[in-house]
Amino acid sequence: MQARLRALSGSVLFAYLSCHLLNHAFGLISFDALGIAHDILMEIWRTPLGSFILISAMVTHIAVAFLSVYKRRTLKLTGLEITQILSGFVIPMLMVNHIIGTRVAEEIAGIEPTYEYVIAALWVASPVLGVLQAITLVLAWMHGCIGLYLWLRVKPWYQNWQRELTVVAIILPVLSLAGYVSAGFEILFELDRDHMISTILENARYNSSAIEPLQALVTPITFGLALLGVAPFGARKLRAVLEQKSRILLLLPDGTKVPVPAGATALEALRSSGRPHAAVCGGRGRCTTCRVKILEGGDVLEPPEGLELTALTRIKAMAGVRLACQIRPKDSLGISPLLPPTATAKDGQQLGGLEGEERRVTSLFIDIRASTKLAEEKLPYDVLFILNQFFSEMSSAITETNGHYAQFNGDGLMALYGLMGTEEDGARSALKGARAMLNRLEALNKSLASELPFPLRVGIGLHHGEAIVGAMGPPRAQITSAIGDTINIAARLEGLTKTHDVSVIFSQEVAQAAGVDTTGLERSEVPVRGRTAPVVFFPIRDSNGILPL
Repeated sequence: MQARLRALSGSVLFAYLSCHLLNHAFGLISFDALGIAHDILMEIWRTPLGSFILISAMVTHIAVAFLSVYKRRTLKLTGLEITQILSGFVIPMLMVNHIIGTRVAEEIAGIEPTYEYVIAALWVASPVLGVLQAITLVLAWMHGCIGLYLWLRVKPWYQNWQRELTVVAIILPVLSLAGYVSAGFEILFELDRDHMISTILENARYNSSAIEPLQALVTPITFGLALLGVAPFGARKLRAVLEQKSRILLLLPDGTKVPVPAGATALEALRSSGRPHAAVCGGRGRCTTCRVKILEGGDVLEPPEGLELTALTRIKAMAGVRLACQIRPKDSLGISPLLPPTATAKDGQQLGGLEGEERRVTSLFIDIRASTKLAEEKLPYDVLFILNQFFSEMSSAITETNGHYAQFNGDGLMALYGLMGTEEDGARSALKGARAMLNRLEALNKSLASELPFPLRVGIGLHHGEAIVGAMGPPRAQITSAIGDTINIAARLEGLTKTHDVSVIFSQEVAQAAGVDTTGLERSEVPVRGRTAPVVFFPIRDSNGILPL
């Protein structure tokens, strides 16, 4: 809830700030343009509903920020996080004078803060305040952009739009400041100063006797905000004194024991000890790069819920995988990081629970028959077109039967079934996947009849058993695949489809796992190196590739 309130209130404030900056940019044209843009961009924020939403968002955002600082068990943060916290501390104090001189003065003193009045006050009456106002705008925009970046960088689409968003993030404040400066110079140099000031004050219905008491409130309110800003830090110190020294430890695979402050998350404990640990989103439960495998002591942890549950579900994490930023150990806990400290947001999108462990899965290999002959009779471009169509259809068959594409090998591919759900579900889905592949191949042969020198044929081999499943390959090009005898035997069975001149061969282990009655099916066996007993399998001979499901 806290994270959602922070994101929602921050989005409202960022939208208001964007309108404000864009409005200022029209100062590059004229004061008239500023007024017209103001009526379009800012008037909605001046309505009762708009004002209520804006004030509520501001109060909520500050309150949640203070609560977030208090709840942190370590202040060892990244540079971006430190910048965001410090700017958030300073911005409210810098805004006090401007808010009292405009919105508060309008409501209480009855003035009408036109753009001419505001620019004259900042450029003529108090240039120092004019500079501070510009600094405040830049800080507020930077604060909002950091928050937006920390939120969006874990989104899969963000990398494709990062350059464009960065350009907007730079151009908008530059244009806004340019419009602000342009309007200031218009006030200073294009009009007679004395006449201008008196006219502007009259148009703004300025009343010094009503304004001065309000201005007297600026200093005490600023001081009060400063005290309020340091309150969470003071409260943290007090809490540390009152709490007894924790005896809770994080036990890491290399033997390191990391003390856990009372109430701290595992991520905070690791950071406090100086132990590098990935956390792209800053510990907000979004990126999943801080994921860990619980090795011991997990039975006393609270079950995942809220943001953590959503994130773990998204990456299809297995039991025992948790987010270090969300778990708060109540007793010593054995954990193993699943991603390196240098993990990126893209790494966080990697499926969970596939970092390397033994699992019982069903492996399926499919290979095109006579692919060499096809390459000899067709141009390379045509061969590539046909293969792309083939793999698109086979990939769709895998997806629709809850399989996982795991490997590509030129004219064939490997799929894994049973990564989610029960072994029986995986084995049955694999058989359904084989049938779906044959059906799609038949349809593909019909649609490409004019392109093919002969109908495409395939061989499919399936085997069920233990395999080591994990993310394999170079750090930036990993795929979720598997190795082991189960995989080798499935590949061997796929090769035997040539010898037996059939489309599909599945092993007895697949039939048993899927609960398939093999009565009446042809039975054969093949010796496998390293195994005392041969592998029993069932070749499916019918031309339509009908499987017993």
